[in-house]
Amino acid sequence: MRGLAWVVVFVSTLWGAHGASAQHFGRNKVEYLDFDFRFLETEHFHVYYYPREEQAARIVARLAERWYARLSRVLEHRLAGRQTLILYGSQPEFAQTNVVDGFLGEGIGGVTESARRRIVMPFAPTLAETDRILGHELTHAFQFDMAKQYGGGVRWPLWSIEGLAQYLALGASGAETAMWLGDAVRSDLRPRREKEAARRFSPYTYGHAVWAYLAGRFGDRIVPRILKDKRTGSLARRIRNATGLELDEVYADWREASVEHFDARVLAADAGGTTVSSTWRAGRFQLGPALSPDGSKVVFFSEKDRMSLDLFLADTVTGEIVRKLATTATALRFESLQAIRSAGSWSPDGAQFVFAAIDRGEPTLVLIDVGLPGRQREIRLPQFGQILTPSWSPDGRRIAFSALEGGLTDVYVYDLDSGALRQITDDPYADLQPQWSPDGLRLVFVTDRFSTDLPGLRFGRWELALAALQSGSMQALPAIPEALHLNPHWSADGKSIFFLSDANGACNVYRLELGPATVSRLTDISGGVAGLTSTSPALSVASHAEVLAFTVFRKGRYELAIRRGAEALLGRRAGERTATNANALPPIERADSVVDDLLTDDEIGLDDSRAIETHAYEPKLDLEALGSPYLSSGGGPFGTFVRGGGSLLFGDLLGDRRLGIFAQAGNRLRDLALRVRFLNRERRWNWGAIAEALPSLQRLPRIHSSSVDGEPAVTREIHYLERTSFRLAGHLAYPLNQAERIEFEAGARHVLYRTTVNSVNRASEDGRLLSREVIESSGTQPATFGEASAAYVRDTAVYGPTSPIVGARSRFEISSTFGELAVTRLLIDYRRYLMPVKPYTVAVRAVHLGQYGPQAHDERMLPTFLGSRSFIRGYGWNSIRCGGNPDCGAFEELLGSRLLVGNLEVRAPLIGVRSRDLRYGPLPLEGFLFVDSGLVWSRSPAFSTTARGRRLVSSLGAGVRVNAFGFPIETAVVRATDASSRGWSFDFGFHYGF
Repeated sequence: MRGLAWVVVFVSTLWGAHGASAQHFGRNKVEYLDFDFRFLETEHFHVYYYPREEQAARIVARLAERWYARLSRVLEHRLAGRQTLILYGSQPEFAQTNVVDGFLGEGIGGVTESARRRIVMPFAPTLAETDRILGHELTHAFQFDMAKQYGGGVRWPLWSIEGLAQYLALGASGAETAMWLGDAVRSDLRPRREKEAARRFSPYTYGHAVWAYLAGRFGDRIVPRILKDKRTGSLARRIRNATGLELDEVYADWREASVEHFDARVLAADAGGTTVSSTWRAGRFQLGPALSPDGSKVVFFSEKDRMSLDLFLADTVTGEIVRKLATTATALRFESLQAIRSAGSWSPDGAQFVFAAIDRGEPTLVLIDVGLPGRQREIRLPQFGQILTPSWSPDGRRIAFSALEGGLTDVYVYDLDSGALRQITDDPYADLQPQWSPDGLRLVFVTDRFSTDLPGLRFGRWELALAALQSGSMQALPAIPEALHLNPHWSADGKSIFFLSDANGACNVYRLELGPATVSRLTDISGGVAGLTSTSPALSVASHAEVLAFTVFRKGRYELAIRRGAEALLGRRAGERTATNANALPPIERADSVVDDLLTDDEIGLDDSRAIETHAYEPKLDLEALGSPYLSSGGGPFGTFVRGGGSLLFGDLLGDRRLGIFAQAGNRLRDLALRVRFLNRERRWNWGAIAEALPSLQRLPRIHSSSVDGEPAVTREIHYLERTSFRLAGHLAYPLNQAERIEFEAGARHVLYRTTVNSVNRASEDGRLLSREVIESSGTQPATFGEASAAYVRDTAVYGPTSPIVGARSRFEISSTFGELAVTRLLIDYRRYLMPVKPYTVAVRAVHLGQYGPQAHDERMLPTFLGSRSFIRGYGWNSIRCGGNPDCGAFEELLGSRLLVGNLEVRAPLIGVRSRDLRYGPLPLEGFLFVDSGLVWSRSPAFSTTARGRRLVSSLGAGVRVNAFGFPIETAVVRATDASSRGWSFDFGFHYGF
């Protein structure tokens, strides 16, 4: 809802009943599952979980105590009170949390909010990754707690906050950070100045590298010294106090140390590869490749349209994008395509493709016909939390996949004919990326079962395992000792397995010949073959052709590379694993590291799991936020005023229940405003109640001819209608999915009225002031009536920084009052956003707003003003002109009980026009051209001088919108076409495009 722009439009007592409790548009955060939370109590934690994840939650409770011991020692600080940790069994379940109000994309591994220092996180596909994320988020909890005691911290640059969490969770090495930094050195992408680097680079990788450098050069004791320096809240000053160097000097030294640390060879695919991403122009991310059986086509994820990570089909020979297979941008069904951690698979005949998705909260296997768009089959598997990397069997009858259930990952096989589901592994070990052997009798997959010590919570390296489906036996595959193994694929003859390994430093493609076991390396890429996470698929092998596809990190981009021919699949004999740590971060010579020592100490802080107690969760409302109190004064139509107010927000720990209280007082008793609102979001049906006493003021100007002491005059009147509304109502909403919902509201209202008229009389001939007059009255009779409304809302729009750019939005609402006022109000608001040519959006809107019924024209039901900026620009009060005729009634003719409006706008980012791309720049600017047209009418002369007629007006113009750090500003030049207007005018407002 666009705030003040709607005040003039929905001024009736009826509409006020609904506007306070519902959102005009907006997508829905749906809680598809009913989570029955309880919690484990340890020495330093309350760990909240639900029954299906209890086994994994008990493991995490022990990991949390280990992290507490590590962080409290390195930061020299202990948290105040027990730390809250709220766990969800998978990322899609985490996306339904009410602790965080905003949407949580699949790239968000956890959240630590500052108000109540709650950590909310899902289980990652592996316990090792869950452990790392837990360390990262717990660092934030320490940061927030220390900031309360020592100041600073929370308002520092994001790279310093996230980078420190990465450093304390990973130490002085990290594959992702080392890959990024090495690429930045070789590609000469590092800016000269720190502020530019902070703006351009990821706060996680850049921040990790800088903190690793600071700790390596000055020792880990520098971390608590910086965090506990009470002399200043500024990060730059604290660094200067701790090191004697300015932040820019530290950055310059780190920059030089990075060059010394990494080999400056040019990053490129080896000579046998052909990179075709530049031909595709497929954005910065080309992820999860899946080759067709004959190697002629490839399916991959990309954000090339800059709206979401979508699934594309491309030709591997020409590099042309054939079409988009699936998207989440404007779709009603899919909330996620699992693009970050998963890849799909082709059917043996190359006619179909299967991928994992989240459809209305449930994990789903989606089978699409590659040649016939629109033909697809969906297999919903609600018993799981998440499905990853499906693999189609050679006979075309089964699909293998890994699935996350209750925080633990196992391998399953689904029979497409019978619907039978078979579980291949069943234990807390992580099992990922299954692939069928050509004969369909075996599965190769990635696991940590042969190197992990679960009782001691020591997580081992990834290795390859082979499962025989008939016997159920399982064995480890000998490959490269002490090295990482990921993303296996079979050769066409079933005698070899291709995989990714970091045996030579950066991850590259290797081939394992099964008998006798020999390993050869196929690529030697300095930056590495990698996806966005440590377990993201980045390799594909054609089952019936000599073609490889893999993702290469180069020049800050994840690009897709294709290799063809027999030589590309052979490689050369691989040696033993390189002994040096290729993921180590600069400086080369490091001070003694407390952090690294603690990270390798697996026994510190571990509790006996049997001592962990279980408790039921009992919701309790506590203060979450205190709105900033305010005090203001000024002058108005009723003289000098003084106002003050504030607000309180209460909530339970899981965010399911919210209670908000707002109060404002003035220098008159009738200025008192009070609102109390309760909302329960514990289940999919959201319900709430609201009680309020709100004063409001409407201003209606009028001009007419008159006579003062017999002298002709022009009277200008301002009618002020004061209303005090006492209301009690209930609200109910049901989200059908993220884009659609239905809303209901019912309640009762009592309204008191008071009218004040300020009149100024001037002589018609020379404009002399003849008299002033202020008349106050009690207004119309008070009204008591009931209210009820129902609405259907749909929103598939994709929002740019200044306005929607594609998709559609609509709201259909009917509401009624009954009792002393009987009125039915109808709203139809439809908006459509088309992008025929990037980056231009054609936005169309049609609105009908009308009051119907026997009392639709009661004087207590105020008219609607067509000249509002929200409807037709260029017809505001200051834009109306009457020439020499004071009785022209131009303003009154724009008032009525019903209106119909159409708007057409062409908008585009100014920076993106030249590049023909959706680019907005650091300060997003959008230019637009518009045409507005509408008509208003009424069936009563009490509302309009155009009673039983219709008044049509139009305007056109151009303008610019800017998003100034989250604050929308719109300026426009408007040409009103009606003769009663001033023609050209200037419009200024604070709102986003419709």
